[in-house]
Amino acid sequence: MYIFKYPFIFFTYLWLRFDPIIYLTFRKDWAPRYEFMASIFGEKNINRFFKYRIQLVKARNKILSPIISPKHAENKIQEFITINVNTKIGKIQRIDIINELIFWATDEEINRQNIDSYKTRITIIEALLGVIFKNTIGEETDIILKGLEKIVFSRTTYLGSKGEPSPVVHDAIITNVGHILTSHFNEVTRLRDEKLDTLTKVQLIKEINESSNGKGSMAFSAGITKKNDEYKHKYPLENNHANLLIKILKHYCFSAWPDSRERAINLIKTMEKQLGFAFAS
Repeated sequence: MYIFKYPFIFFTYLWLRFDPIIYLTFRKDWAPRYEFMASIFGEKNINRFFKYRIQLVKARNKILSPIISPKHAENKIQEFITINVNTKIGKIQRIDIINELIFWATDEEINRQNIDSYKTRITIIEALLGVIFKNTIGEETDIILKGLEKIVFSRTTYLGSKGEPSPVVHDAIITNVGHILTSHFNEVTRLRDEKLDTLTKVQLIKEINESSNGKGSMAFSAGITKKNDEYKHKYPLENNHANLLIKILKHYCFSAWPDSRERAINLIKTMEKQLGFAFAS
């Protein structure tokens, strides 16, 4: 049986590995050594023995992921802010930085190696949804929100679960998503009130013209449509972006952490009160 043969296999392995004459003869070529051991102890037993040794060697030779600290993230954030956005290279560099920050926040091995990785993720999330989000152009907003969706719903953690595991990171996500949605709904409310005011003025002009039997005219401009380019105003958000952020808040209404649940629920209630209607389920 293998268990009884193991000590002899092990000592034979040590002899074949460290004997200076054998080393000078075969160097790092283990094929003849393997064949010699298999002829004595059987191929099945030797395969079983080397299976463990191969795993051990791989573990020893494995390149560890870098430790990413909040300072690393802060340096990237500062670099993003200082890049010239008016050049093609600058725009590519900005997208690369956003993608790198998202990678740092979602990579399983990077977060496994650093016990304080949650601090780095908080720094990244607060930047992606804060200063970076405020300064995004073009497709950058879409990249950030797709990354956020991965962090919230599908990031495989070292614990084996799905999504962000840390309660303090939950709170950072909820708070910053709340800030973005508040700005979004403030703009929605402003435009709604502006549109109502415009309709009232149009109706007034129509009544004046009708009362004067069509004599004379009053020109009225309902506003100028902004050019739909990468520098357009960020708010209101596109529907798919706003819906994703609402989905995230609803997700955290069922967080395992009571404080996170309460914060998400209260945010949704405040927004619904501001709008005058409840979000669709």
